[in-house]
Amino acid sequence: MRNTAIGSYRSRPKKAAGVALGVAALAGALMVATSSGSASGAGWEGTAVLRDVSGNKVGKVKFEGDDHGTVVKATLNGVTVGLDGYHGFHLHANDAGAQCDPEAAAGTFTNVGGHWNPTAQDHGSHAGDLPSIQVLLDGSGSARSLTGRFSPADIAGRAVILHALPDNFGNIPSRYGSTDATTKGTGDAGGRIACGIVELD
Repeated sequence: MRNTAIGSYRSRPKKAAGVALGVAALAGALMVATSSGSASGAGWEGTAVLRDVSGNKVGKVKFEGDDHGTVVKATLNGVTVGLDGYHGFHLHANDAGAQCDPEAAAGTFTNVGGHWNPTAQDHGSHAGDLPSIQVLLDGSGSARSLTGRFSPADIAGRAVILHALPDNFGNIPSRYGSTDATTKGTGDAGGRIACGIVELD
């Protein structure tokens, strides 16, 4: 009995040493992964501050990207249009580098161009298409999504637009028997009620 106990006692340090070696190997693997950037969380960030046509801040959009994709986090507060409803949400081309100043005559943000669509796809497959955001009765809202459609170089200086209406993502039921250029171009998301320019942090 005593020998068995001693044998059992002696075997424990060996097991602990094995665990320690396993932990060390795992730590080494993590260090290798970290040095390559794939597990470190290293990447890029960008921000767009959303303002309505009166210049009031109504939200912020944060972009956090790495080699796995980009997390887009939008937070709204103070929206006054389309409460208790969904709103289209997209990156717009802004090839002219305009600021988010509404045009004096129309009171819209059409100066930042159309949806960012570098590969000439129908709406729903634009590189700049993002999931819609639900705005609550108090004018607040939030959304979080993951996309692999762009890199920081693609979106720096582009405009983020919050639209007045829901986005149908270019869906035209087959029963209609015809195409609709407006739906395929914009998703019928309506006017532009807030705008912000993406700046890399």
